[in-house]
Amino acid sequence: MKVLYKIISIIFQPLLLPTYGILLMVQIPVFASLPMQWKAIAVGGTFLFTALLPAIPVVVMYFRKEVSDLFISNREERTLPYLFSFLAYVFWTLFLIRTMHLPMFIAGLGIGSSISILLITFINIKWKISAHLASLGGLAGGIFGICYRFALNPLWLFILIFLVAALSATARVALKAHTPIQTIAGFALGFICVFLPVMLL
Repeated sequence: MKVLYKIISIIFQPLLLPTYGILLMVQIPVFASLPMQWKAIAVGGTFLFTALLPAIPVVVMYFRKEVSDLFISNREERTLPYLFSFLAYVFWTLFLIRTMHLPMFIAGLGIGSSISILLITFINIKWKISAHLASLGGLAGGIFGICYRFALNPLWLFILIFLVAALSATARVALKAHTPIQTIAGFALGFICVFLPVMLL
């Protein structure tokens, strides 16, 4: 069972959630008719800024023995990698606005995610909040906000995201990476930080 929980933690790790979100977004009818090249750039750029660039410092720090593992399990080791992630997400936000020319409320995905990472960085100084669940909360907040803006009601998707969040929270608690309250707080923080910009911008 522990192996299954580790697999779940890898599949739904924070570095991959924004790419999953953009992959879902380009399936929305208003984007579905756009050229495949535009979709590829949107997905590829998102992966570059939110997965690849934040991962590089972690890998470098791991080989320099500045972090104990690639999941950065120790709270004290998370500040610098989180700050690198924050900068990468700021660039992702600029990419969504200036390169992809997306409306501001969709760029709110990047704005909210950046705010979420910054808050997590400061919270983490005193308390180990769950970045996994914050990312899933951000994905959920983005899905809810965008679906509301486009008058969509994909009930199956809403159910799926909450099931995935519950499964990931169970995995993080079972692996003793977080307590239940840390996962709930992470999800709530991520949801609010992304949902509000998508709804208000």
